[in-house]
Amino acid sequence: MFAGEVDLDKWYKPNIDKKALKEFSKRSDLKGITDIFLFIVVLASSAYLCLITWGTWWSVLTLLIYGNIFYCKIISIQHETNHETYFKSRFLNKIFYNITSLLGGFEAVRWKWSHFHHHTYTIFTHEEVYDYENNSPRPTEPIRFLLNFLPLGPILNIQKVRHFTHFEIIKHSLGIVSKVVKITVPENEINKVINRSRLYVLFWLFVIICSVFFGTWLPVIMILLPPFYGNTILMICAMTQHAGLADNIKDHRKSTRTVILNPFFSFLYSNMEYHIEHHIFPKIPCHNLRAFHKFIKNQMPKPKKGIFDAYKSIIPAIFKQAKDKNYFIDVETPNTN
Repeated sequence: MFAGEVDLDKWYKPNIDKKALKEFSKRSDLKGITDIFLFIVVLASSAYLCLITWGTWWSVLTLLIYGNIFYCKIISIQHETNHETYFKSRFLNKIFYNITSLLGGFEAVRWKWSHFHHHTYTIFTHEEVYDYENNSPRPTEPIRFLLNFLPLGPILNIQKVRHFTHFEIIKHSLGIVSKVVKITVPENEINKVINRSRLYVLFWLFVIICSVFFGTWLPVIMILLPPFYGNTILMICAMTQHAGLADNIKDHRKSTRTVILNPFFSFLYSNMEYHIEHHIFPKIPCHNLRAFHKFIKNQMPKPKKGIFDAYKSIIPAIFKQAKDKNYFIDVETPNTN
């Protein structure tokens, strides 16, 4: 199976008119460019706050704001351009996928393949089809789960540090191929992973050298480090996707969750909170997911009404799964027969 060809034939699909699906699947360069422009404006504004507060204690707060805006939006754009749905233009999708992969610390070749593996085997746990994007494998470890939300959480989570994307890139740059790459990336693409990882490391060294040359650590702090200290909003949103739900089931309504976010979080997360809809039809652009959600809502489980509503069920489930790996939240689905 080639990247982009996700086999969902045997999964649950809602009843939907083909013409309507075609309409929802339309991509738009204008919507993608507008979203990028708004992101640049918001990011530049937060960067300005960092600069005017630099050297004071206020800079801690402004850096946290900047880092969360930077990392959450960069990764959401990276995800959408990986699906080649953020823009209509394949060229623009490819360019921005590579830029955001570099800035987010997600090596582009590895994630092209491993993410489509995730869509093909969503929350499957069998070794031969294991979903490496399962952020809360059972039995769960509540303390490590909660560390995901803290600034520097990936570093504090000592046992999982080796799986953090930046450390994986360093390992690949040294020619050490990770298990996820061996399983999800075709053999003829593995050298691309290694060579691209070396380019990423060279980019990091270049930014560090520039910081030393100009006598300021701002380039390192504002370009390289947001994935380390700006992870909170992204992880708050991302952990709602599958945590606590059923695994090894070919029904995204049971293994995936849709959450209604506030407009600002929805912008940063590029509408990926409509995650059931995204998994059922991964070629529908993020710009159209809200409308698509409304179109098929009668065939879907009731969405969670905000972050707090989602975590009211997630947190207890994580603690229960720590003791009973067979426990999961049994989502009620509408009878659409």
